[in-house]
Formats: sequence, C-alpha cells, structure tokens
Amino acid sequence: MNGGPRLLLITYHYLRAPKAAPYPGIYPLSIADFTAQVEWLAARFAMVTPEQSERFLTGGGGLSRDSVLLTFDDGLREQGEAARSVLDPRGIRALYFVTSRPLVEKRAPMVHKIHWLRSTTEPRAFVDEFEALMPAQWSAAHADDATRKASIGQYKYDTPADALLKYRLNFLLPHDVADDAASAMFVARGMDEEVFCDGLYLSEAELRDIVARGHVVGSHSHSHAALSHLAPGALDVDIQRNLACLEAVTGTRPVWHSYPYGREWAIPPDPVAFCRRHGFRLAVTLIEGWNGPAEDTSRIKRVNTNDVAKATAASATAA
Repeated sequence: MNGGPRLLLITYHYLRAPKAAPYPGIYPLSIADFTAQVEWLAARFAMVTPEQSERFLTGGGGLSRDSVLLTFDDGLREQGEAARSVLDPRGIRALYFVTSRPLVEKRAPMVHKIHWLRSTTEPRAFVDEFEALMPAQWSAAHADDATRKASIGQYKYDTPADALLKYRLNFLLPHDVADDAASAMFVARGMDEEVFCDGLYLSEAELRDIVARGHVVGSHSHSHAALSHLAPGALDVDIQRNLACLEAVTGTRPVWHSYPYGREWAIPPDPVAFCRRHGFRLAVTLIEGWNGPAEDTSRIKRVNTNDVAKATAASATAA
C-alpha cells in the first residue's frame, strides 16, 4: 500500500447493555460506548459513505485523508435504532449487511440461537445439554491438543472452554448438526422462533426506512452458514435467496457482500469468481487491517469494534 489515504472498515453486531443477560454468550457494545466510539472516530478521521468507499476501493480515489466506514452485520433491530439515535443526527451513513432467513422463513440463524442460549443458560449446563444432542462422531471428547490450541488462537477474547465450544461450532460441526441442536434447545425452553425473529431482526419496513435515510443494505447470505462449508450449488442457492429477498424489500440489488464469520476459513475458495458470479463489486472480510485503492475488492479488510484502538494507533493522517 502506498503512502496515500487509507480506508478502515469497522463492524458492529449487538448494541445493547452489556449485562442485560445473566450469562456470557452475547458480547455487546452499549449504545453509550458506541456513541463515544463514533464521536472519537469522527474527531480524527473522515466518516465516509458506502458510495465514497466504493469509489475509493475500486480505484477511483476521492479520499483526502484516512477515512472510516461503519458497517453492521446480521440485520439486527438494535442496529437500526443505533442509526436513528447516533448516526443520523451526525450525518453518518453506514452499510447494513443483512441475513435473510429471519425475513423469509421466520427462522433465526444458528449462530444467534446459540448466542441467546448461552446468554440465558448456566455455562456448564449449556455444554452438557448441547453435547447430549450431538451425534457420537461430533462429540467434544474427540477434541485433541491441536484443536484446543487452534481454538484459543482463533477466539482470543474468550476463556479456553468457550473458545473450544465456538471453534467446534464454527469450524468442525456441520452447520445442520449445530442448527438442529440449537433448535431443539429452543423448543425445550418453549421459545417461539417466529416471535424471537420478530424481536431481534429488522423488519421489511425497517429495512426500507434505513435505505430511505441514506444507508446502504448489503448481502450477508440467507442462512449465515460459513460459505466455505457449503457445496457450490448450495452456496449459490443460498446467496441468490438472499439477493432476491433484499432486492424485493429495498428495490435495489446489493453490490456489497459480507462473508459470514469473515475469517480466512469462512471465505469461498475463489472469492473473485464468487463475487463475479453473484454481481458483487465489493466483499468484506474480518481480516484485520486498513485498505488502499485498487486492492482485491473480493477480500476487503475490516476490524471489530474491540480492535479499533489498535488499528488506529499508528494512523499517520489522523487529525
């Protein structure tokens, strides 16, 4: 990357009171902390729109100094509320990457069911119940030292036990096996998945409102399964279902995509071909770092909110 302006993409997920649930499982950022971080960033960097970011990333220039684009993954209702209360009054426009299964099927992605279950269940009890639902070949008893070490490296903010659980869920267990177990645990608690979806995710009307207020909606797949774990045909069906839903709701076919989970292991084997096949001009990862113009727009780098301070510490052009 040359010495010119750079672009930092930041991603957010849950925006709510950190201790709203009795147990760890959801790791949110409070609205107060989100507001403080946005104000801190806006005082130091140019807060650019998705359109400005696209022009820069595809080689068109247009940035005079280091800049920031805010993004939100999953399409959660609290993210829309954050736009209204924090971003809109400051004139900041963001990217909302939306998973469509809650809209189309009224079924939550596995990852969000797991988050809710872990946040409402005593940790040891959750593990015991989850393991009881696992087919023998997928038991945690088969985890070896290399797997445990890899899990700690992948989930640096978690305890070793939590890291191993998340690693198994995201790397080792077939998506349908984990999804079935999470659904069974939902049923055991008398949870209505349709009611859960209506409370957690942006509705069609809320998505249209977000677009009307100047924000951009992007693709985040239909099921939120890791795309690298899907067979080519299933992957294409999953993405096309997502695109058809979002185009029908917003009137615009997304040109941005966010890979579910976002790490190297979750990205399709040929991301350039993947983007070309589905009409994506830009696709974002969770590979950390700043971005320059005319780099690989199928593997755009992005950081989590926890890593903002580290990512911005050495910015040469911050005010």
